[in-house]
Amino acid sequence: MNEKLLELKRKKLQRQILYLRTELEETQWIFQECLTEFDVEFRDYFKNESTKDHKKVTNDSPKFDIPKKDVNIVFKKIAQKTHPDKLINKDISDKEYDAKVDMYKEALGSVENKDWSRVIEIAMELGIDVSDVKTDDSDYLNESVKGLTSKIKELKNTYAWKWGNTPDQEREIVKQMILQSLGLK
Repeated sequence: MNEKLLELKRKKLQRQILYLRTELEETQWIFQECLTEFDVEFRDYFKNESTKDHKKVTNDSPKFDIPKKDVNIVFKKIAQKTHPDKLINKDISDKEYDAKVDMYKEALGSVENKDWSRVIEIAMELGIDVSDVKTDDSDYLNESVKGLTSKIKELKNTYAWKWGNTPDQEREIVKQMILQSLGLK
């Protein structure tokens, strides 16, 4: 594929990922509001159970299916510049030290989730060249798009979301449908 076309494709995918991350953050925030309303309305029906399963749904990060080997190669380059042990003898301010340690922690979390796009973003922020790892990472970026989209859809398919986004005049009908589908009515 033409270098310029490949670069534009990557740029488009990275922006789509940034948009989806923001949408996921917004969806998680709205979901928390919906869950609070759901807990209040349905508390009596779940006396021995709680909706902590719903809370788990919102806090989980999307999991990606990207080869850990490739992610680890980039992470090792990031760790060379951000690992706390590597920073001890460097003449940097406390603020810069904290920022780099935070980047290290975020990169580590991204590696655990095999989040290629975020690992690459961190590497780019640090000025690290990763062209030797993967020249066409479109498949990995597409995987990130799918994972983020799936997580958003998962949240929006919960009973709490449906309840929280139901107009007041339709709530009684929706409540009966939820109770019936849960076998509580």
